Amino acid sequence: MIQVASSIPSSLRTRLNGLFLLNGVLYASWAVQIPAVQHRFDLNTAELSGLLFALMGGTLVALPLARQCLVVRGARQTGVLSLLLMGVSLGLLGAVTSVPAAFVCALLYGVGFGGMDFTLNGVGGWLEERLGKPIMSGLHAGYSLGALIGAALGTAFIGAALSLGTHLWSASATVVLAGLLAFALFPARIETASEARGRPQGKLLLLLLIPGFFAAFGEGTVTDWSTVYLGGVFELPAAQAGLGFVAFSALMVLGRLSGDRLTQAFGAGRLALAASLASAAGFALVTWAGSAPGAVLGFVLTGAGLSVLAPLTFSAAWRMQGSAGVALLTAVFYGGYLAGPPLTGLTIGQAQLSAAFVLPLLLAALSVGAMLLWPLYRPSAGTPPDHAPLPDAESPTIPAVPTGDHP
Repeated sequence: MIQVASSIPSSLRTRLNGLFLLNGVLYASWAVQIPAVQHRFDLNTAELSGLLFALMGGTLVALPLARQCLVVRGARQTGVLSLLLMGVSLGLLGAVTSVPAAFVCALLYGVGFGGMDFTLNGVGGWLEERLGKPIMSGLHAGYSLGALIGAALGTAFIGAALSLGTHLWSASATVVLAGLLAFALFPARIETASEARGRPQGKLLLLLLIPGFFAAFGEGTVTDWSTVYLGGVFELPAAQAGLGFVAFSALMVLGRLSGDRLTQAFGAGRLALAASLASAAGFALVTWAGSAPGAVLGFVLTGAGLSVLAPLTFSAAWRMQGSAGVALLTAVFYGGYLAGPPLTGLTIGQAQLSAAFVLPLLLAALSVGAMLLWPLYRPSAGTPPDHAPLPDAESPTIPAVPTGDHP
């Protein structure tokens, strides 16, 4: 295969890491202000849910549009357009005064966020392939760190009694300016290598959606229900009920920071299987531990497993079908994240709170079974040969040097 010379990939990888981080900062800036948005527009629970669905709906609508834009206009223009749409619409959300205008802003923000997320994961898969070594877990760690930074800064803004508009415009302007600088030397096109392959892997890609859906479903469920679970099942006070989510979040960051090294050491397939098994053990421990410390340990195992599963799955989707695979997985991923909390609520309604994490446990078992039966994370048989062309002339010049076997 072709490997990119060391100097330019390090710059491009740094820019990509920065963009993942900025994406996390801006999303967390919105997330911490959801109660303020609800208060500003006097939304009841149903109306707030509709606003959140508008955002997620925009994200899903963005994926086919963003992929078409990426193929026709290139990665740089797709990313820049998505970034501008994100920043402007989120800033306007803090300035508009009517509920319909707020819904439009949320929808457009979702479109921008979905386009940005798709572009960054696509370029991440392409660059990982060019470098010949895993980098996707580290990129996702950048997003997790950005979310922590954005949440901390947003909380500080709220504590300082600054207005919703001041916070959202400040965060949006900072992220847009920094993001435009990062996009300045971005590759214009990333599809050349993937288009050079004949990839008869549609069945494997569909099966790959199982662990992808599980990773998102599990993360969304823990995010929304872990604190409620510990407080309700074990009657922990509010100050302690959040320990499960804190432990889960910490392991998500730590796992992603070490995920690329683990992938190199053990291989993507073994690590993905181990991650699904760890997540299954974690959800089982949460459900049947019988004590609060045991449940917290379960959230630790779940965070460790889910932290690497999503990056590994995005990398595999790129190897199988390029940007089309990433777009499909992104749609399923958001669907899982969106479906997890309400389906968990329905489970609790039919059973009891102690059964909150039975559904993700079943999905974990299904994910393990799919990995045992099919080679979902094996390097693609269609990996481009040594003479595969690099991106077009609009891209930065990236000298290629021959290397050995595919990792």
